Amino acid sequence: MALTEDITVSANSWSNANPNELDYLRPNGFKFQVHNIPNTSYMCQAANIPEISVGNPTQFTPLVDIPIPGDKLEFGALQIMFIIQEDMMNYKELYDWLIGMGFPEDRKQYQQYGEQQTYRFPQVADSTRNQQGLLSDASLFILDSNNNPSVTITFRDCFPTSLGGLNFEIVSGSTDYMQAVAMFRYKDYLIETAAGS
Repeated sequence: MALTEDITVSANSWSNANPNELDYLRPNGFKFQVHNIPNTSYMCQAANIPEISVGNPTQFTPLVDIPIPGDKLEFGALQIMFIIQEDMMNYKELYDWLIGMGFPEDRKQYQQYGEQQTYRFPQVADSTRNQQGLLSDASLFILDSNNNPSVTITFRDCFPTSLGGLNFEIVSGSTDYMQAVAMFRYKDYLIETAAGS
């Protein structure tokens, strides 16, 4: 009786042309960037690739109901966690962005925040510039084993939906640094691999 060699999928698909394809994804190998909040991006300690799902309507029949693939994607929320600077500048970046969108005191708050972002859209007409200033693309760079970006996830038309509160205390006596969590929504996200990957 002849024996057949058991070849795993990884060994079978591995090629000398790309020796890195057997490296594993590291949870701490990333950089996060949002154009509206450069200080927050620099201090980012955690970020996620949100879930993506498609609905599955059901076709009803006299016998068994049949699930069919849907046609509308849903993207989960983007969440980041960042260390807060001593002067709270990175926390205030997100606070100002939320205040600009929600204008709790006066409609001028919306206009003022939009005007602060006009440098990002010099070619856009004044009528739509404020609205575009409230949105920003965000990028999550996945780093390879040499800390070079190998995958870029671009979240298009991103905006914050919440900023976590802060609790100050002196009971523990430890000097752990304050961290905050922010949630974002966006239109969609694209996954692009680096050339040669």
